[in-house]
Amino acid sequence: MKKYAKELNCMLKKKGLRYNRIKITNALKTWGSCSHQGNLNFTWRLIMAPLNVVDYVVVHELIHLDEKNHSRTFWEKVEILMPGYKEHKEWLKKNGHILKL
Repeated sequence: MKKYAKELNCMLKKKGLRYNRIKITNALKTWGSCSHQGNLNFTWRLIMAPLNVVDYVVVHELIHLDEKNHSRTFWEKVEILMPGYKEHKEWLKKNGHILKL
């Protein structure tokens, strides 16, 4: 996450965006979410994923503080902050089912 932290912090400050709280959940089908109140939720299962995949999910949810949908603009912002994010997204699709105890 250090790799993207500076860019994320800059984007968040520039736009005046802040998250409200972070919660770790027991979600089975959702890796992360961002509520309209700015609450970020992440499933504890992510701890078993490769770090770059965890970074992708965090970046994805932080971008939702600015873009509340999965529009073209949303994905462009993800790409700017995390070039190659599609590889991590695909990893979750193919391997997410193994992140269980």
